[in-house]
Amino acid sequence: MAVENTYLSKEKFPEWLAITGVILLITGFLFNRVVNNLGAIIIGLYTLYKIKEILPLFKQRWMISIILLSVVPLLSDILTEGFGFYHERGIMKLSLILFPSFIFALKPNARSINNFMIFFLLVMLISTLYSLWHYIISYDNMYLTYKESRVVSTLSTGDHIRISWASVISCICAYYLYLKSTGIKKKILILYILLQVIFIHILGSKTGLISLYLTCLLLISYSVYTNKKWVLILIVPLILIMPVIAYKSIPSFEQRINFIKYDYEHYIKGEYKEGLSDAVRYFSLLAGKEIIATHFWLGTSFSRLQYYTDEWYKKNIPDMGPENFFLPSSELMIYWASGGVLCLLIILFHILYPFFNSDLRKNMWFVSFFLPAVFSFMYETHLEGQLPLFLYGFFCAFFWYLTDYENREPKAILLYRP
Repeated sequence: MAVENTYLSKEKFPEWLAITGVILLITGFLFNRVVNNLGAIIIGLYTLYKIKEILPLFKQRWMISIILLSVVPLLSDILTEGFGFYHERGIMKLSLILFPSFIFALKPNARSINNFMIFFLLVMLISTLYSLWHYIISYDNMYLTYKESRVVSTLSTGDHIRISWASVISCICAYYLYLKSTGIKKKILILYILLQVIFIHILGSKTGLISLYLTCLLLISYSVYTNKKWVLILIVPLILIMPVIAYKSIPSFEQRINFIKYDYEHYIKGEYKEGLSDAVRYFSLLAGKEIIATHFWLGTSFSRLQYYTDEWYKKNIPDMGPENFFLPSSELMIYWASGGVLCLLIILFHILYPFFNSDLRKNMWFVSFFLPAVFSFMYETHLEGQLPLFLYGFFCAFFWYLTDYENREPKAILLYRP
């Protein structure tokens, strides 16, 4: 019997290793980049162990778009930087290939899917409570904090944009679990969603707020459109007035909106003033527009885009400090400016293909994550940093797998209760 137990533990070791990798990825997203890297290494080893089982995945059209989205920047860096390519961001983007490969190799069942969602909700609850605690203990100073375009303290190295986005994703997971739960579990999940909605408004990140409203509209539309169309008439106006209610009831949100107006009044006139966050974003887009016009067909190459962007700032916004010389604040613009028309077509294919695939298009969980994410590609750079790249790549793969699993095992999904 002892020998048999040893054999079984060895059989399960790869799966436990994969679970450890996922835990490190999620906790590393909030607390430590090195831990997140370690999680990526572990799931990479697991994926190599299972590589023969997922070879058909690499023939799927959308997976090909993911491969091109990550490999082309790397090849560009190799061609322009030689042996110094590893200093650039291109090699980091290979994780876009890793995440779907790993999840389709792991093949989590209904219980594992639900357990992962519960774990993610618990982690994001810690993140939210951390920020709310700092909000409460520093409440008297919050007015000045938001007046100066700063926000309440957050985890994930202070990246409030990605924290707010992750909070929205956790609401999708909570609603998924809500539909499959009963009794007290339903009430707990509703309270969790309400807490996150309030927190996202307190935080005041525009990306998080836009994602929240789009996600709410999509989930409600998918949930009630076929049977209760009249519910849309009642609920949609309530969602649309959420910002008004927040503006009247949450002081930090009110101040955030006031600062956005103040910021807009300056940068729309072409004026730069230190500390204006949207102004930096706006001028980065102007830089990207001019770079695209100059390098329309072939682009600048990915590793040299920063140089051309810096030169634009020096010429057009001489009062701006080098610490604000950001890349164009648009993932679409970055790919076009860096790789020319070819890379523009690659990222557009990646964005548009799911809406021409009936399985992905009809799955409300995938669309509720994917549409707000790629919509934000117009004004965010989710593929240019380790943690935002993880957030997009991992959950894109997760909801893709969930769609595939629901199509293959509908009874398992419908009957399982967490």
